[in-house]
Amino acid sequence: MLDVACGTFALDLPLLKHGYRVVGLDASRDMLRVARRSVARERGAADVRVADMRTFDLHRTFDAILCLGTAFNYLATTRDVRRALARFRRHLRPGGVLVLDLTNFEAWIRHPQNVRAEVEYRSRDGTRIAVFAFNDQDLPKSIHFARFFTVVQKDRGMSVGFDEARLRIWEKSDLARALERDRFHPVEWWGDLRLGARYEPSRSPRLVCVAIRT
Repeated sequence: MLDVACGTFALDLPLLKHGYRVVGLDASRDMLRVARRSVARERGAADVRVADMRTFDLHRTFDAILCLGTAFNYLATTRDVRRALARFRRHLRPGGVLVLDLTNFEAWIRHPQNVRAEVEYRSRDGTRIAVFAFNDQDLPKSIHFARFFTVVQKDRGMSVGFDEARLRIWEKSDLARALERDRFHPVEWWGDLRLGARYEPSRSPRLVCVAIRT
């Protein structure tokens, strides 16, 4: 199988232990360094390389493609979505399985939590870390703006960082249409990455789609 946004490979290690052959792609070299160390620590073997899910070409096909951890949400434009799905189709055997794991924004839209503390942590050496989210949505354009302030306090010093990302808001019906248009047939919808986790639009934390390449 192919994981097109494998990150640190944490979700793929159990698959290796169960005998699956996994290829991992990610745009972050830092993440992949961690991934390679994790694979080596488990005495496993996996092909892990830098690639963009919109442009990769491995000259082979797979039985399954995974895109987990909200990576698909980062494709904010229709053009990028179409490019990625075309790559997925090209690398997936007929009848192969595509698993997309997205943030369930239907729940978010019903119950916005645009200002909140994401993380509050104190390490053993006394360092304090807090992450605050200041988010916003442009619903007509189906875009969620994720903005994070990170505050790190150590002794008398304090540093502040800021990060912002544009995420595509997908509702179940819109995602189904996009997949069908590119010849993927959705067969299951889950509310989390647990088998049998029922999808409930107003409550589920995730929108997980399992689709078949037609």
